[in-house]
Amino acid sequence: MSCEADAPATEHLDVLIVGAGISGIGAGHYLTTGLPDKSFAILEARADLGGTWDLFRYPGIRSDSDLHTFGYAFKPWRDPESIADAPRILAYLRETVRENRLESRIRYHHKVLGASWSSEQARWTVKIERTDTGERTTLTCGWFFCAMGYYRYDAGFTPHFEGRERFTGAIVHPQQWPEDLDHTGKRVVVIGSGATAVTLVPAMARTAARVTMVQRTPSYIMPVPRKDPVANALRSLLGDRRGYALARRKNIARQRAVWSFC
Repeated sequence: MSCEADAPATEHLDVLIVGAGISGIGAGHYLTTGLPDKSFAILEARADLGGTWDLFRYPGIRSDSDLHTFGYAFKPWRDPESIADAPRILAYLRETVRENRLESRIRYHHKVLGASWSSEQARWTVKIERTDTGERTTLTCGWFFCAMGYYRYDAGFTPHFEGRERFTGAIVHPQQWPEDLDHTGKRVVVIGSGATAVTLVPAMARTAARVTMVQRTPSYIMPVPRKDPVANALRSLLGDRRGYALARRKNIARQRAVWSFC
């Protein structure tokens, strides 16, 4: 005869959000305000919220679009700089969580291992592991919302380069940027010309001896000021909420015009 502890009861929720970054927090707001009777939780594998804006530590990390369009329609961006660095964006997200009382909805150290759909029950069964204790649990939900972005945060992609083993310098991936890395006076090569490189190159160029960007496909970059004078004037004249709404519409219209022209 053997005695086993009772298995923990499976929790049933209406909505399960995976990821406590900008998308997951936004989804939490709309559930709280638009569907207040629905039960939901936000699962976050890491120990803190913010996703990209909390995790990445490479020099110069900032948004590559203005916060009037990158931010939430329901929460005005009040900082005079609309092209913002990571700490300001993270503060904006933390404020959003507080204002919407989402702290109790976020479950940190909860990593999703898998999810299976039952047509008969019309529900998802989600397997979860606690990253701090290793404990495994199960949740079910009617709606499974993935807000994890398109990066693999634990290991960014690194292609194979012939002769890499013979290189005697440091090779660094931006997603695993060492805190003690000092590039002052060094000659640096940045491979790629995407959003991360566009952020990284000017920041490193301030102290490095030389920074060279290597790209496969040339692209066009349109310069925009960190401070949007029209948006700041609208906010001063009309107040935070109305001024922000008009600035958001202006910038969306501009983005559409540029896209159509291209």
